[in-house]
Amino acid sequence: MKPVRIQAVSVMVQMLVLLSGLTALFWYFREPVSRFFASTQSGSLGLILNGGILLLFLLGLGRIVWLFFSFAAEQRVINRFVQRVREGVANPAYRLPDSLLMRRHEAVKWLGERGETVDQGMLAQTAAARLGSRFTLVRFIHNILILSGVFGTIISLSVALVGAAGLLEAPEHLDHMAVIIGGMATALSTTMTAIICYALYAYFHLRLQDARIRLLAGLEECTSLYILPQFRSVESNLMHDVATLAARLTVAAERVTQVQDRFLQAGERLQLAVDDLQHQIGRSGADIRSIRDALHEGFRLPPAAGGVAPAARTEPGREVLR
Repeated sequence: MKPVRIQAVSVMVQMLVLLSGLTALFWYFREPVSRFFASTQSGSLGLILNGGILLLFLLGLGRIVWLFFSFAAEQRVINRFVQRVREGVANPAYRLPDSLLMRRHEAVKWLGERGETVDQGMLAQTAAARLGSRFTLVRFIHNILILSGVFGTIISLSVALVGAAGLLEAPEHLDHMAVIIGGMATALSTTMTAIICYALYAYFHLRLQDARIRLLAGLEECTSLYILPQFRSVESNLMHDVATLAARLTVAAERVTQVQDRFLQAGERLQLAVDDLQHQIGRSGADIRSIRDALHEGFRLPPAAGGVAPAARTEPGREVLR
């Protein structure tokens, strides 16, 4: 996006080139044009009508140039304010000229000191309305420029009809034929002049609207980034702090949930390890009992304490003495 100042200079150069080209073209064909207007009785009327259209066109261009330079001045104020804020100046609005930004700064400051909530949408509409009031003359010329050509055509055709009526009343007077031709030629010239001027004026009018949109966008961006943080009300600060705290609590809760999941997974793995250890211990006990029984049988060891004594062997035919 081009800065407003660069766009203003670009439009000025285009206007100078355009006007210089039209002037050179008119100067090159000055003799045929002067002979044309001098050869007809409606020549002065054509000069007046075409001159009026050109005067409206030049007046509108002058107003457009003035608005471009006023927008460039507004943009310079915004740039200076932003630069001061970035440099950490205590009062970035000190001794800045009256502009849309300074009025926005005063409005936000007034609302902030009273603890009111700043409605940036309302402030944006106010700035757009204040800036749109400067376009009254530009819009007026834009609306009537093509109508001025229609008006010139109607006047010229009326003159031609008067000449035709005179020719019908007195066919021997050929001067009325010159009036008819002059009126029709003037109608053609006014129409062409109005169309060309309207097309060129519409182009510069659109460029001016682009500059207006860029200026308002820069104003709103400066308000959001550099003005509102300085004069935020207590309620806004509280809401901002609550929102920040809620966001941090959400992050902390997510982390706690992740840690809890990790502990659950670790507990599951520990339970599996305990079960496996118990299984291994059970198998080891069974193996030890098997080895012990094998040793008792192999070495004919006495039974363990608490065991059952084997039955006493007696020889046949011999009684045990008591």
